[in-house]
Amino acid sequence: MAVPGGVIVTGAGGGIGAAVAKCVAAAGYGVVVSDLGVSVDGHDPDRQVAESVVEEIRARGGRAVAHQHDVVSFDAAADLVRRAVEEFGSLDGLVTCHGILRERMIFNMAEDEWDSVVAVHLKGTFNCVRFATEQMRRQRSGSIVLLSSAAGLEGSPAQANYAAAKAGVVGLAQSTALAMGRYGVNVNVVVPSAATRMTSRLSDRMQASRPDAERQGPELIAELIRVLLDPANRHITGQTFTAAGRRLARWEPPQEQESVRLADEFTYSDVTDAVRRRLGATPLRRFAALGLPTPAESDHQTMDTLGVGDGT
Repeated sequence: MAVPGGVIVTGAGGGIGAAVAKCVAAAGYGVVVSDLGVSVDGHDPDRQVAESVVEEIRARGGRAVAHQHDVVSFDAAADLVRRAVEEFGSLDGLVTCHGILRERMIFNMAEDEWDSVVAVHLKGTFNCVRFATEQMRRQRSGSIVLLSSAAGLEGSPAQANYAAAKAGVVGLAQSTALAMGRYGVNVNVVVPSAATRMTSRLSDRMQASRPDAERQGPELIAELIRVLLDPANRHITGQTFTAAGRRLARWEPPQEQESVRLADEFTYSDVTDAVRRRLGATPLRRFAALGLPTPAESDHQTMDTLGVGDGT
């Protein structure tokens, strides 16, 4: 039986990433432990963070090397893939667990707070996927698992930067799944929920809204990712899964729910009626989950009764 090749795990210096690295190493893969060792907000890099996970894997008889460069760098991501192939002969998998948080309400968010979070989560993930897919296309095999977040699928009031980037990761995964299927490569998303240093920063209200099962460790997340990396499951692609506590779930891709066809000649009033009454609206689930208010329906006259929008 052939010895498994390498798996890159970014953000593998702690939390979910470290759990994934140890899990796939125990399954026989060689692991590139990629972590710059920064704080949650992206400061104070520490090279020992990745090295300590490598040492732990090796102490258990596993194969691992450290990579301590910033995945936001295009060249660093190329080097990351090169290192995996040089060390382990092939690139069997890529798992992206890296990330930072810089929380602020959207109306107070600074440009750098937006740019830095989007760069790490979205551009950093693209960089890794770009070079991993190049290698996997040559091999005609491989698995990619990208971590997103419930914030990317359902929103988060003080994390517009993080939510936008994580939504982008889902789009990147689906696009890449379509592009790489012909080469025997599957691409999936995992939306994890576990107690980590990132979730410890949540407000008391947001912490209280999380079910107990979603405050447990990352063991199921790591095992799910190992399943998705398994060559026996390459037919599973373009999917988004949740792992929380001991609960697994799959998300349905966004799709049209209601449809209305208007007459060839339509008015503002017709469109208003279609939007307000015929199509309807499904409130974001997190309004209720977080106890957030929604805008009240106006008691004033609508614009169509005032003649606005019909050219009058």
